[in-house]
Amino acid sequence: MRSLIYETAKMKKILYLCLFALAASSCVTQAKYDEARDAEARYYDEARACRKEKNALETRNKELEAELELLRAKRDKALADTAMLSRELRRVQDECEAMQRQNLALFERLQAPQGQEEARALLAEIQGLQTELMKREDALFQAERALYDKQKEVEIQNMRIVQLTEALDAQEAKLRELRDKVRNALVGFEGNGLAVSTKGGRIYVSMDEQLLFESGRWEVAERGREAIRRLAPVLSANKDVDILIEGHTDNVPFLGNGNVQDNWDLSVKRATAIVRILLENPDLEPARVIASGRAEYCPVDTDNTSEARQKNRRCEIILTPKLEELLKLFD
Repeated sequence: MRSLIYETAKMKKILYLCLFALAASSCVTQAKYDEARDAEARYYDEARACRKEKNALETRNKELEAELELLRAKRDKALADTAMLSRELRRVQDECEAMQRQNLALFERLQAPQGQEEARALLAEIQGLQTELMKREDALFQAERALYDKQKEVEIQNMRIVQLTEALDAQEAKLRELRDKVRNALVGFEGNGLAVSTKGGRIYVSMDEQLLFESGRWEVAERGREAIRRLAPVLSANKDVDILIEGHTDNVPFLGNGNVQDNWDLSVKRATAIVRILLENPDLEPARVIASGRAEYCPVDTDNTSEARQKNRRCEIILTPKLEELLKLFD
């Protein structure tokens, strides 16, 4: 086995030297080589832009979820405040009614026959009671106003929560519908080197290396081409979905092959190969598609075994519904 690996590496190095010598001896070949290097640089730029956009979408999605939780917390607090204010209002109302009854009783006593001293005392008591009653009525007015304001706040928060919840539910329903369309398009492939899953508000179409490529290569096999071509009409029909293709390798260093220097190069070229097949569909806008290489740095299995490395050698088509409708709620 060691001998086979050594011979393979040796042959790759010889091939690389031959290609380099050929590039140096022919201006046409050198131009093609430079063109390939420029294309490689563009792929890296696209990959960086892709990662930035993906991170921004993930951050915005988390912000929306946090906003919903904050709205619910504010609504719950406003409801609690409303209940407390209702109790306070009831208490103040009861006090006002009791004071009014007391005031009426004092007036009735005042009208009965009595001495001057007793009459003056009753008048003073009535005057004090009326002053206190005015304070209580003012407190009642303030409590009624505060209760009204809290009820309006609860109403607004409930309306916002309903809007946001409906938008999130619609987004989830759209995601489920798209996932079902993807699965229907890929009947016969799912479970045979291909898996469709939903995670974090996105759909992942994960394809094993065995379905797509020979080891160390980036030309897509015919079986893989068929799966990608079946998926393309679904993607072209759902124009409100961003499409990200990520190439992944295992952690075994790539020894180099022509213009491919390492696992980064290989993962980008594999992602780009899938993009080119998708874009054979003329209805799929190229601006919606991004190719990205992740090399060995996003494994699905971190064990250092052949089975784990096999799982990690994959390409993923990641579908992200756009959030414009949700974002409108915050404008």
